[in-house]
Amino acid sequence: MVPGIIDLHVHVGDFARMREDIRGLIQATSETRDFDLPSLFSDPEQLVPYFKSAGAVRVVLIADEGPGVNFVPTTDFVCDFRDAAGESRDFFLVFGNINPNRASNILEKYESDKRRGIRGYKLYPADHDFEPVTPELMAFYHRLEEDGLVLMFHTGTTGQSDGVDAYGDPRLFKPILDECPALPLIMAHAGKPTWCGEAADFASEYENCYLDTAFIRPEKLLTYIPRLVELQDKVLFGSDWPVGVASLSDHLSGIRALGLPGEVTDKMFYHNAARVLGIA
Repeated sequence: MVPGIIDLHVHVGDFARMREDIRGLIQATSETRDFDLPSLFSDPEQLVPYFKSAGAVRVVLIADEGPGVNFVPTTDFVCDFRDAAGESRDFFLVFGNINPNRASNILEKYESDKRRGIRGYKLYPADHDFEPVTPELMAFYHRLEEDGLVLMFHTGTTGQSDGVDAYGDPRLFKPILDECPALPLIMAHAGKPTWCGEAADFASEYENCYLDTAFIRPEKLLTYIPRLVELQDKVLFGSDWPVGVASLSDHLSGIRALGLPGEVTDKMFYHNAARVLGIA
């Protein structure tokens, strides 16, 4: 029996300052959701009990220094959110964000972020419009590998009005997998909907490559990750809350209703993420 759920992919921020297209993505579930979005999105004291009520034991908060969210949920913002949880601070882990279009010195920013106690990064080449493999970024990836952190990329198409879908192609990240074999690399959204096969192939081929289930509805999980049982050691649960999630409890129940073997869901919900994040 697993101790609970590790949600590897959760967003917080200032909803009112988000761009219209991003607010639209979130508001798509407004009629059926079981939470008050503006309150939970910006208040850790309300967010913690909501996730715990669904069975979560740890939650990874994702920073996003991009135009769609008006550059507001910076690494520091998300770390401050974590710290404001007080006694529940350890319930949250933080993945920071570096946007190469805004960072004048990536390694300097990394050192600053590292002092805040982050566990990894999520980068958004498709959303933020940048080439993910450059000499400066490769030096950054090697530092993450040396320091035992985790790297996540948005893969698949982007819902942002000014995004570049081509930068969500998992094949772009192959040089990182080749050169940084000890760096866990998570392909968020499993390449949906365009490159699911490529993402799964990389997860199968590379020991350090993983997929997450963020923004995949339960009834579509086996459509986008049809080899889930085969890749059971490589798939991590991420809700992408609040994007496309009307109810976290219902979302989890929908996955359980797929009838997957118990050991597969246990690994997806807890064990795989615990291993990647170094949680005992």
